[in-house]
Amino acid sequence: MPGQPDPFELFGLTEPSAAADPGTGSAPSPSPPVPPVPPSRPDDEYVTIGSSGGGGGGGRRWALLLGVPLLVLVLLVAGVGLWLRGQIDPGSPGDEVAFTVPSGATTSQIAGLLADARIVSNATVFQWYVRWKGGDPFQAGSYDGLRTNMDMGAVIDVLKEGPPPPKPVFFLVREGLWIGEFIKLTLEKFPTMDPAALQKALLTTHPPLQPAGSSNLEGFLFPATYELSQSEVGNAQVLIDKMMAAFDRTAATTGLADASAKLAGVAGRRTITPYEALIVASLIEAEAKVDADRPKIARVIYNRLARGEILGIDATVLYALQQRKETITSSDLRTDSPYNTRLKNGLPPTPINSPGAESIEAALNPAPGDWMYYVLYQTDGTHYFAKTAAEFERAKADAKARGVF
Repeated sequence: MPGQPDPFELFGLTEPSAAADPGTGSAPSPSPPVPPVPPSRPDDEYVTIGSSGGGGGGGRRWALLLGVPLLVLVLLVAGVGLWLRGQIDPGSPGDEVAFTVPSGATTSQIAGLLADARIVSNATVFQWYVRWKGGDPFQAGSYDGLRTNMDMGAVIDVLKEGPPPPKPVFFLVREGLWIGEFIKLTLEKFPTMDPAALQKALLTTHPPLQPAGSSNLEGFLFPATYELSQSEVGNAQVLIDKMMAAFDRTAATTGLADASAKLAGVAGRRTITPYEALIVASLIEAEAKVDADRPKIARVIYNRLARGEILGIDATVLYALQQRKETITSSDLRTDSPYNTRLKNGLPPTPINSPGAESIEAALNPAPGDWMYYVLYQTDGTHYFAKTAAEFERAKADAKARGVF
């Protein structure tokens, strides 16, 4: 039966003295005679194996045989370690990423979502890392501060902190909007809001200065920037209540409720009620382009009311038409509407927009003067105020010649 192959021969690790002659293939020449071993002494119990001599080659061969796979194992472990390090910390973080943990999501599902968003490089490694570092379960919600290619330890730190409080929503309502425009703007801003609920809130909310029996909130939807929590978004009544509260604060600050006393005699024998002062404020809001003109426009309105002359304010015609346009035609001016102050004497029946605090203040504190007319005179929106029709016509012609309008 042939002998078993030498394992060292398999790895090419045999010594030259033990190998066949490569040139002839003949067996190796006999080794020189081994000197006789001296007889051991009676008290020798152990044999000391030296590092030299015939037995040393075998030891080196076994060391090499064991060392090669050990080296391969070390290199393999080092490679895996480098790979894991690269997965855990892939380098410089990238752009911030919006990330939401769904309600009831497991750590495994969260890891998959993080990998999909490229926040972590490997979902499986992240799961193992979480088991080692701890910190889960993670709270549902939207998180800030997560970036692409982020260190997994930093990701865990962010998730352990939990989602920040929901951000409020800010809603800007500018001056001079009609109720129809406000409704359109609101439903665009809050697509989850029920239009029917908004209409109901507008019809059933009654501020103290609203005339009895009226359901028209035109003029009361105070222009401002409103802050709503996430739980308030889409709630029509909450929004309208906030706007009513803002109006009430402005009314208190300006003294709108005391309009009759503040404006005694300003319109001749006519008493100006708080609601009528609000109507005047809406006319000022529609006409004024610069703040300095507001009290003067108020004075022109009161002077014309005192003399019983029509106001002739084109903004009321546009409100009657419910159209925003630059040019008013002669047919527009003949529109039969109680809002058309080109045809109807006195104030329109309701405000024609939502005036801001400056216009309300001007309506309650008109500038002294006996002007009866005003016309746009400068490109910055400044008006010229005239006492007579002839003066008005001259200023109008001058402004038109200069290309103001």
